[in-house]
Amino acid sequence: MKKYILSLMMVFGGLCFLASCDDDRDSNPVIQTPTEFVLNTPAYSSSLIDLVNSEFVHLSWSQPNYGYPAYVAYFLQLSKDGNFTISVDEADADESGATVANYVTIDAVTDCEADYLAETVGKALMELYKWEEGNVPASVTVHARMEAKIMVSGGSSFAYPIQSNVVTLNVAPYYIELSDALPEIWYLLGNCIADGNWGNSIGTSNIPMSVIQDYDYDKKTGQGEIVHTGYFPAGAEFKILKVLGDWDYNAFCGGGAPGTTSLRNGGEDPGNIQIAEAGYYTITIDTKNVTCKIEAADITPTVYPTMCITGDFAGSDWPDVAMTPANVTDAMAGHNHIWTYTLNLDADSGVKFKTPGGWDTNWGNTGFPYGVGVSGGDNIPVKAGKYIVVFNDIDGTYSFNAQ
Repeated sequence: MKKYILSLMMVFGGLCFLASCDDDRDSNPVIQTPTEFVLNTPAYSSSLIDLVNSEFVHLSWSQPNYGYPAYVAYFLQLSKDGNFTISVDEADADESGATVANYVTIDAVTDCEADYLAETVGKALMELYKWEEGNVPASVTVHARMEAKIMVSGGSSFAYPIQSNVVTLNVAPYYIELSDALPEIWYLLGNCIADGNWGNSIGTSNIPMSVIQDYDYDKKTGQGEIVHTGYFPAGAEFKILKVLGDWDYNAFCGGGAPGTTSLRNGGEDPGNIQIAEAGYYTITIDTKNVTCKIEAADITPTVYPTMCITGDFAGSDWPDVAMTPANVTDAMAGHNHIWTYTLNLDADSGVKFKTPGGWDTNWGNTGFPYGVGVSGGDNIPVKAGKYIVVFNDIDGTYSFNAQ
């Protein structure tokens, strides 16, 4: 079964080790300090791994014996020459450019095997070698190892890191344009969200949260603050997921009282987030520190009966193309502010959002695929492809969700 590559906060949120009292110290597990564990040599190790035509690179390894069932993070590390002394992150931190990395680390998993996306491996190699377009070798020998760590101090640090043996892999890389990571987006699902069916269809049964204008998102992880402002009826119940379909991990659930939240990372379901008093609220998630807050929004936004999208795709005169209201449950009648549209572009297109019949009320900006539209702003530069477009007319936020 395919294993998901998880971010550290998804894997370890809320994990902690408890210090014991003197009178029960003997019952506590004793942490052993293993010195090795084994990265298995894959059957394909002597073959050339074509990253362009492969979907996954499968690896497996043994579990270090820490003396008790510890939560362990496994990091895949890839080296140019078998040395693991200077990481890509350390080299990038040297603004002079004098420091050269000899290895790169790929985000953690928790199982003792994983299917790493070939694209993820290819991007990691680009970060390590920094090849120029047209100058990527036909093949390269990569030295791979795993590093295992456990979490201590309430999940704030790592301890007991150990490294596996090194396995060599023959890889056919390809050029990948390196760019900043896209912002990490989470999704709202609930009895008052979209069609109320708690499903996985973006814009139909859930609503993606939005970026914040001019926010400095982490360039490697895309983590930072994301928001959603909207109307919630009395008795609203919902959850917020990082990965659609995964209700057990990185799921913001109810916190025991209306308007409060708790993060589920395994264990029993704490229940749904609840809203007691109808009104407009702003939800803010810090995806780096994995926190969520819900605050009343003192606003009375315009309720538009119709919203349109338009652009080069619609014709040279940019005619109005009606969008579909997303919030269609009875409890949300008269309070829809989220609009969707399925956009299929054969070529790049400028796009804007507007009310029908004129250009007095329109939104645009230069951000893509996420952004915050401003009144009379620039055309949104949308790349060719198929998207589920989601637009919030309260704050002008939008997302083009690739399909």
